[in-house]
Amino acid sequence: MVNRGRPSKDCLPCRKRKLRCDLKAGTCGQCQRARLECHGYRNPQDLVFRDQTDVARHKVLARVGVPVLNLDMDTRCRDTFFALYVTGISRSCTSLVPLYMKAPATGHLACSVDAVSLAFAGVQFESQEAMSLASKRYVTALQSLGQALRHPKALRSNQTLQSVLLLDLYEKICGQDPQQPRSWISHIQGAMCLIEARGNFDLSNPIACELARNVVTTLTISCGAVKAPVPESVLLLRRRLDGHVLDTKWEFMNILLDIVNLRADMHNGRWLNHTDEAAERAKGLDRRLVSLEQKLPEDWKPVPCFTVIRHRPPLLLDGYHDAYPNHFVTQLWNTLRAMRLEMTKIIKDHDPNSEAAASKTINSTARKICHAVPQFMLPRSRPENAGPFSPMEKLQCRSLLSHLYLAAQLSADEHLREWICACMEYIAERGEMRVARDIAGIIRGRMDVDYWTVWAMTGCYAMAA
Repeated sequence: MVNRGRPSKDCLPCRKRKLRCDLKAGTCGQCQRARLECHGYRNPQDLVFRDQTDVARHKVLARVGVPVLNLDMDTRCRDTFFALYVTGISRSCTSLVPLYMKAPATGHLACSVDAVSLAFAGVQFESQEAMSLASKRYVTALQSLGQALRHPKALRSNQTLQSVLLLDLYEKICGQDPQQPRSWISHIQGAMCLIEARGNFDLSNPIACELARNVVTTLTISCGAVKAPVPESVLLLRRRLDGHVLDTKWEFMNILLDIVNLRADMHNGRWLNHTDEAAERAKGLDRRLVSLEQKLPEDWKPVPCFTVIRHRPPLLLDGYHDAYPNHFVTQLWNTLRAMRLEMTKIIKDHDPNSEAAASKTINSTARKICHAVPQFMLPRSRPENAGPFSPMEKLQCRSLLSHLYLAAQLSADEHLREWICACMEYIAERGEMRVARDIAGIIRGRMDVDYWTVWAMTGCYAMAA
């Protein structure tokens, strides 16, 4: 109850009519003139009390504002990782969700998810706080996994294999230097050992099949980054998987495996005095890449979009960009093109008779990579594109950086190089992405940095394609 103060002495009709009552004895003059019945006057000693509970409640709630759910950093980063990576950009994490749902809340898989989630968010949003916490969670995950591996049953567990793959992803996100091969491939080699310990396990199980596929894919790419040959065990596992996996990406991985072995042979000086053999192998791999491009579905092929966009610097090369059905298709196309650029460079360097044709292929392929980029950064090219990049747009653009770098590195077209640098600066500004500006600096400085090293600098999100 609220004290509203002493009541007015005026009669009721005057109070209702909001008139000043003359308070004459018996009846007031205003009521007499209006021919109204005067009800008399109230006792001035009385106090007026009213129930103001609802009014008071509304006032308090208005001051409080909208309640905010206070989630800790682990929870927020985990939700971000699942939303953007696991169920967003990645096509190779479908096994994680069912395994995580059944895993103990404090087990090694949960710890591994926490570590990689914090690392992912730390890189995505450039948060030192998240990266620091990720390092602590990583140590916890290693300890938890180490304890689990003491039990023979854990060696055959899908949860164990998934944990190791996540810890490998953590290393790829945080340790962005493939020049340190031991840390770069240690976890994925451990995953391969777990596969071998299983023997002839059932690949008809969808989760087991996907995990085995991810081991083959990740170990192949990791060997490419450190210029090491792909182990024979990977080749054997790949042959087993051929009867269970049939898609374009898997066919590409078969070509990539041979490309990785070619890079390793060249790095080890195998053809120091027989460069013609290196050129011939590169030509054969390039033909296989072209053949795979020609077999891609018709609705995956780029559609030119001619748009008038006034922007400084210009974000369209040659006045148009190519539209693709989604990011996955774009990423597959550009990865094929990047490998064609790598093979064409080998051909150009080791076969003088192919220099003119190789230069033409490099320039045309580099432009195709560039035409694929504006779709993901122009404000009106897609409904989901935002002014400052959305988290998903930022992630998608990040995965395109290494391809743009390779196009700039190998092309002799100065205008194309400057356009790529301008795109990098635009992505760095709109997406608050420091690594894009760093790569632009490498291009402008004409530093001879390997494509795979730049790919590692981006956090290796291209592995999600």
